[in-house]
Amino acid sequence: MATQKNDSTDIEVVLKDLKKINKGSITELKSLINPSQLIKMVMEAVCILLGRTPTWEQSRKLLSDVNNFMQQIQNYDKDNISPEVITKIRNEYTSDPEFSVEKAKNMSGAIWKLCSWVIAIEKYDNLKKSADGK
Repeated sequence: MATQKNDSTDIEVVLKDLKKINKGSITELKSLINPSQLIKMVMEAVCILLGRTPTWEQSRKLLSDVNNFMQQIQNYDKDNISPEVITKIRNEYTSDPEFSVEKAKNMSGAIWKLCSWVIAIEKYDNLKKSADGK
């Protein structure tokens, strides 16, 4: 995983930051016809965590109901992530050096906060399993 600052991967800090995403930045993200590879990667990872097909079309559907989307993110059950899902997130997304908060900050306010969320979820799961002795 790309090196991240502690506060950008602390789940509680990230959840507070997510509340600051405005509807305009989500609408802007959803309106992209041909998003960058990093935006696609972040949204694919979000889709996987939320149990959706990891495609840009599915991402746009998720983003179309901003309030519901944000509620799903805020209420995500981080304590019960399936091993298959977290393995896919680790192997295909958070381990990629391109998947970083620093790079996402150059894209949009919404995407870097969602990138932070994915990384924080993965880190939380790793720390939880370490604490549980798994």
